[in-house]
Amino acid sequence: MGTAAWIRRLTLLIALPAIVALLGFGIAGALEPPRIIPHSAPVAKPVSDVFHILKSYFLNRGESKFQVVNANEVAATIVARQTGVDNLRWRRWAVCQTDPVHMLYQLNDAIVTLTVKLEQAPRNTTFVTVTADFRGIYGLAQDETTIECKSTGALEDSILALAGAQPAGAASAPTH
Repeated sequence: MGTAAWIRRLTLLIALPAIVALLGFGIAGALEPPRIIPHSAPVAKPVSDVFHILKSYFLNRGESKFQVVNANEVAATIVARQTGVDNLRWRRWAVCQTDPVHMLYQLNDAIVTLTVKLEQAPRNTTFVTVTADFRGIYGLAQDETTIECKSTGALEDSILALAGAQPAGAASAPTH
């Protein structure tokens, strides 16, 4: 076997494990669940009532700690953002997975952007969908990095309850 054949064979032996590893990471990434998962529930109120309840809550920064980014009654959509989320609420609302390089970093800022969409449903009911986009800003000395975090669902469920949705698993009262 010639020198060129040995070089090709050696190159293939070196490249093959790298190709297999890259394909494995690609498949594992494709199997990972989505980071933002919508939470939805029906509310036994008209869309306009639910919109005003939620808009009033988000506009009251003392109570909600959110800033309204957009409140479009025609589109029946509210977008609200909160920065500077304290550690207690952040741990209840979000899970941030860091790579080994960033494990020593401290949470410097926590940002959540909520999107609430309302849809008219039958019998004067509103179908409410809440999504939360969590981003943690972690730092060590002068180095900072933003990490996209996953929701625990607690914040979305509390907004649904505020809108008037029954808690998940709660049975409605029997009618006689």
